Amino acid sequence: MTTAPLADERPAAGWDFGAYPYALETLVLPDPAARLRGGGPAPDALDLADGPAVAPADSPEELFWFRWITGHQAVFALWHLLDDELELVLADTVENAAVRATALMDAYSALLVYTGSPPRKLYDSLIRPAMMLQHRMFSGRWAPDYVAIPPKLRALRARFRRSTPMPAAIAALNQAGKLNHRVHMAIAAKLVPDGDSLLRAGDAVAYGAPTEETARLYDSFFATHRALTPRSEVIAQLVRRLHVIMLDLRSNGLYPEAWCSAAECPEELADGELARFSDRIEPLLAEAGRTASSLCR
Repeated sequence: MTTAPLADERPAAGWDFGAYPYALETLVLPDPAARLRGGGPAPDALDLADGPAVAPADSPEELFWFRWITGHQAVFALWHLLDDELELVLADTVENAAVRATALMDAYSALLVYTGSPPRKLYDSLIRPAMMLQHRMFSGRWAPDYVAIPPKLRALRARFRRSTPMPAAIAALNQAGKLNHRVHMAIAAKLVPDGDSLLRAGDAVAYGAPTEETARLYDSFFATHRALTPRSEVIAQLVRRLHVIMLDLRSNGLYPEAWCSAAECPEELADGELARFSDRIEPLLAEAGRTASSLCR
């Protein structure tokens, strides 16, 4: 493994995240059941479209560990906002909530592609063993911020199933949810082609459902802490991560030439209906940043 130089030996060149390029920051989120509103002005989403490229990562370990942790953190913050927008859609209280929820769902799909970009060999040698050291059956099912979202998506589909015609914004949101599931399955097939997740390899009955203990283990692995955090701060942390992810993409590309895993992608992810989440990853993330900034209410 290449040893990264000290922070003061590497010019940041526009990087303003962590102690040095490709470093991590702690994410602070409220408990999903104890959210706060307000707390400050909206972050400047225009930063998502600006900023110079930074120096490419020194090693695949540095780059893909950054992507695995920071990409997941962005997803966690995004889930908070998506959950709120789905609730508004179901309550018919905000006309454009479905449009915003669709933008967030598409960004979630794009972030799945981003976090799933490491070569399979590196995933097997670095990321999977690290999760297994945290818990032998470490599972994404333990993510506390996601628990409320699937029931809302099911309720949304059930509610509008017989609507004739179905409102266009609802149809687009339902389609975004379906595509998100397919992206998740495609990334799982890319990284673990035999389908043997850590949970399935262990006692899925005992550890499949999230508990307070597994939620804490999950949070600690992804450098996520829980505290009373206003909505505006959740949004600011999301936009900050979307910005630095886009800097990474401009500097290294989604599949860096030296460590390219594009050939490991299932066909539909590379050249099918799901390809937009790779081909248009930056516009999708930028739109999510604008959407998130508009939600400081």
